[in-house]
Amino acid sequence: MDPEVVRARKRRCTRAVLGGLVVMAVALLLSGRRLAPDLLTTTAAIGGLGLVMYGVHLGWLVFYEQEPDGPPV
Repeated sequence: MDPEVVRARKRRCTRAVLGGLVVMAVALLLSGRRLAPDLLTTTAAIGGLGLVMYGVHLGWLVFYEQEPDGPPV
């Protein structure tokens, strides 16, 4: 796999995970201070969790799409 493609995937993975964590943290803060309705903060937290899961999935693909070790036995 091309190193530039791997770097791009890793950057996308990092952005997705950090973005998801930020969305969940903001939803938690808004919910704790009662600044937003519960439905809005719950939806934001679910969306943040989805971003984190997408980022983990991308990282998993980067890890497992390496050069093959050889022919299958």
